[in-house]
Amino acid sequence: MKGQVLISEPFLPDPTFSRSVILITEHESHGTIGYVLNQKTDFAVNMIIGGLDTVSQSTYQGGPVELESLHYIHTYPEITNSAEILSGVYWSGSFDEISQGIAEGRFLAENFKFLVGYSGWAPGQLDAELKEKTWLVSQLSSEVIFDSSIADIDLWKHAIRSIGGKDALLANSPEDPFLN
Repeated sequence: MKGQVLISEPFLPDPTFSRSVILITEHESHGTIGYVLNQKTDFAVNMIIGGLDTVSQSTYQGGPVELESLHYIHTYPEITNSAEILSGVYWSGSFDEISQGIAEGRFLAENFKFLVGYSGWAPGQLDAELKEKTWLVSQLSSEVIFDSSIADIDLWKHAIRSIGGKDALLANSPEDPFLN
C-alpha cells in the first residue's frame, strides 16, 4: 500500500474526505499514515512556519490528525532522513536542509507539498474501509502529484480515471446524486 493513493468514492458522506486523494506513506502492522493531496488551504507556507520565508505556495490539509503539525513530501532523494514512498516521491527529511536548500536555490519550492496534519488509521481500520468500498486504490506518478496546474477536484477526477474500466466513469459523478 505504501506509495499508492486512496481515492474516495464519489458519495462519501464524510466532508473531511469528500472527493479526496490520499497518498499512503506508511502501512504497517501498527497502522497507516497518509496525506490528502487535494485540499489546498488558504494559508501560505511562509504564513505558518518560520525558516521558509520565501515559500508563498499554499499548504494542504493533510488530514484531520494533529493539525498543529507540518509534514512534507518532495522530489529530493538527497535530503537526509527522507523516505522514498514511490519513484520520485520522498517523505519527510531534515527540515534544516530543506530550509537552507530552498533559501540557496538548490531546492525548488514547487517540488514540495507542505501538509498540515495527516490522515491515520488504526490497525485493521483501513482494511475494513476498503472492504466497505469507501476507497478506490490506484497509483499516481510524481509528475501528477507535484503538478500545481491540476486543480484539487481535477486531481480526484484524474486519479479515478487512472483506474480505468467501470471505475473511470465515477469521475463524472455529480457531487449530489439527487441534483443529477
